[in-house]
Amino acid sequence: MRYLLPALSCLLLVPAVAQPATQSVPVPPAPTIQLFNGRDFTGLHVYVRETTIKPEDAWKVEDGLLRCAGVGRGYVRTNIAYADYTLHAEWRWPKGPGNSGILLNIVGDDVIWPKCFEAQLQSGRAGDFASYFDARSKEEIVSHNPSGVSTGRLSRPGPAVEKPAGEWNTFDIVVSGDTITLTVNGTQVNRMTGVVPGAGMIGFQSEGKAVDFRNLTLTPLPPAKDLNAPMPKRT
Repeated sequence: MRYLLPALSCLLLVPAVAQPATQSVPVPPAPTIQLFNGRDFTGLHVYVRETTIKPEDAWKVEDGLLRCAGVGRGYVRTNIAYADYTLHAEWRWPKGPGNSGILLNIVGDDVIWPKCFEAQLQSGRAGDFASYFDARSKEEIVSHNPSGVSTGRLSRPGPAVEKPAGEWNTFDIVVSGDTITLTVNGTQVNRMTGVVPGAGMIGFQSEGKAVDFRNLTLTPLPPAKDLNAPMPKRT
């Protein structure tokens, strides 16, 4: 036993090694998502209301563009639903002023028009909002449409900031939580809060006029809703 005591004494005298402080690791930003790859309809679904019109006659991929031929009514939508993102889209009217829109937070079946919000692209009205079926927001003016299509409107309050037909325009749309903000050609033109639904698929309309789309990209934002939040206590 007398030989073990010095060894134990040496162990007791060795100072504790300091542990490095825990450092938070920065979370890298999520990569940008290409909604349209410029080659084909991968990740997209084409819906045309008229059964006499083939989807490939209504929408084409040409020269890296998503091109609406102006025949039939419907849309091209994503196969995936999204929440909390910035959407960048560019559009032009190749054959004169027209009408189209970007559909946000699409839920439910493919119909004319699905439950969602429309960011209007109609010439002279880009930046208006329309709500379909029972999609709702705080600011919209409710319209009682017997056909149950557009049930709410929120007009762009300022002047038009669109470019002449034939030139490219940009639309930057932020969907964050229950808020949608619209920016046309670098100018914020409209905002809607308290939106329900707050997430869904994204679509690009065909409303009987030729329109071209390009650079359809989505950048994810930090989730507005904490999916790991604890359950509220019962009262």
